[in-house]
Amino acid sequence: MDTKLLPFWQWILLLALLLGAAYATETLVVHEQQHARSQQLRHEIASAGQLRALIESELNIPLYLTIGLTAHVQARNGEISPADMHLLLPELVHQARHIRNIGIAPGNTLRYVYPKTGNEQAIGLYYPDIKEQWPDIEAIIAQREARLVGPIALVQGGTAFIYRLPVYLNARNYWGIISTVVDIDSVWRLLEKQTSEQEVQIALRSLSATGRAGPAFYGDERLFHDDSMLLAVSLRGALWQMALRSLTPPQDRSLAIRTTAYSVTLLLLALLCWLFMSRQHLRRSVAEQQRSKLQLRCIMDNVADAIITTLPDGTIEQVNLSCYPMFGYSAATLPGMHWSALLAEPQRLDELYTATSTNKAEYETLGRRHDDSLFPLAIRRSHIRLQRQARQLLVLRDLSEQQKTEQLKQEFIATVSHELRTPLTSISAALGLATGGALGELNSSQLRMLQLAHTHCQQLTTLLNTLLDVEKLASGNMQFQLTRLPLLPLLQQGIEDSQILAKARRISLVLHCPPELQQAQVQADRLHLKQVLLHLLGNAIKFSPPNSTVQLIVQINVQLHQRLLRVVIADQGAGVSEQFVPKLFNRFSQADSSDSSMHGGSGLGLAVSKNLIGHMHGSIGYMPNTPQGSCFYIELPFNASIQP
Repeated sequence: MDTKLLPFWQWILLLALLLGAAYATETLVVHEQQHARSQQLRHEIASAGQLRALIESELNIPLYLTIGLTAHVQARNGEISPADMHLLLPELVHQARHIRNIGIAPGNTLRYVYPKTGNEQAIGLYYPDIKEQWPDIEAIIAQREARLVGPIALVQGGTAFIYRLPVYLNARNYWGIISTVVDIDSVWRLLEKQTSEQEVQIALRSLSATGRAGPAFYGDERLFHDDSMLLAVSLRGALWQMALRSLTPPQDRSLAIRTTAYSVTLLLLALLCWLFMSRQHLRRSVAEQQRSKLQLRCIMDNVADAIITTLPDGTIEQVNLSCYPMFGYSAATLPGMHWSALLAEPQRLDELYTATSTNKAEYETLGRRHDDSLFPLAIRRSHIRLQRQARQLLVLRDLSEQQKTEQLKQEFIATVSHELRTPLTSISAALGLATGGALGELNSSQLRMLQLAHTHCQQLTTLLNTLLDVEKLASGNMQFQLTRLPLLPLLQQGIEDSQILAKARRISLVLHCPPELQQAQVQADRLHLKQVLLHLLGNAIKFSPPNSTVQLIVQINVQLHQRLLRVVIADQGAGVSEQFVPKLFNRFSQADSSDSSMHGGSGLGLAVSKNLIGHMHGSIGYMPNTPQGSCFYIELPFNASIQP
């Protein structure tokens, strides 16, 4: 990386970026503070409106009741009786929750009070005798309008608000005055509850008609002298002023904004410095990448298989040079086409995608050349990402030569097998006659040599028969006669036929079949099913240690809502290595080279068995035994309609 000092214009650019970031950050801080204050102001306005409406509604109700009582007195022309008051006053007091008592004073003398309990001292009170209150009462009488006064000290004790309403008969004759005492403590408790819920603090004071403010009678006086919100509270007969301030200060995120903004700025400046200093290194890297790309392209073009990359929808993006002669297209004509045009059956593309859903899966089909000729083709498919975009990688291999070679091998095996079978049969028969005494009495050495030759001749015959089975299966000439046959007798016969080999190795053969499956029947070919069972039993005996047990277990297996009859052959041998399991059923496959010398075998038995079971609509598989050994199993469809 080039680490020399930055040019002058780059220093200027970095400094301008720093100053611009600082200006933008401080502007953002100011806007954030204004936004927080506006949020708080909206909260205070909403709370103030609710509290003002609450005060006005709670305190105006007693006045409306007082006005109603005044109308009653005027309707009776001032003629009221104690019986009327005993009926009317309790009803009025119970209609407003803050009324402490209602008093009626005809001729300015308090005659009726409800409730009477606790207010006995007020009965008979003559208002002109109350020196400190009479001037206000006299003004109310003169002005002929209701007034809310207070808080004032009551004669009977305590403080309260009082609604006073003068009563005139015939609009000229003064009759007396009606007073409604409002419980100040009840009002304050309601206010405290509301302000606590809304997280605000308020103060209240009265205003005179000229706008002169009195001292605060609720809350902190200092709220009227700072930046608290002020608004008027209009009541019938009084004018109050309310100061309100939120208890929650506006959220200050200035420090967080500055920290984040300056951190990002410093990081950006560091990144720009690194980018500037990496400029020459990046140029060298681009040149090196171009050389690597050309080298990789050269390697791809010299691979014999066709390599194709496509978009997710299957459109060809790139191909190597080997693809053009394989499919008979001229150079640079394939990109842009859909790759299914290279298949003989493009309508089966979904089947191909399903079969090659894993990177290791290979799918064999027919390819179509530009001249419409067909050829065998093997396809491997995988998903890759190029330049952060999904791509599909296809590797296509022409199987024409491979199939020709396979055909020649099959023909060779068939020819050799047929040519050797006849003389081997004759030799085996002659050796059998010789060991059976047809040549007269033989000494022990002669008999042992002939028996050894007979045994190896039988093994060679078995190998030739297996090779012939492979050839018949490959050519499709193997005959299958699927009939309904009971499974348990077939298993018992297989165990009986394998007892000679098992006793020679001191191995026990055990059959486990639950009672409900002892009458089970399958649709299969008797000869070939027995051939598979004998091969699996022979393998289990051959690979089991002496004095061990080989078990045949019959059970029902359910897969994808289909019931299968499973026969498990479990041994206690060394088992199959995990690396070899994928190749277990391939032709000529053996776990290691020592198997051939220790146990014998061609590596064809399992491949032939798999093909035979497949023709009977079944399957064969392997799983490890517990705690050691192998479990090979055969699964055939369990058809309930053929069961006895």
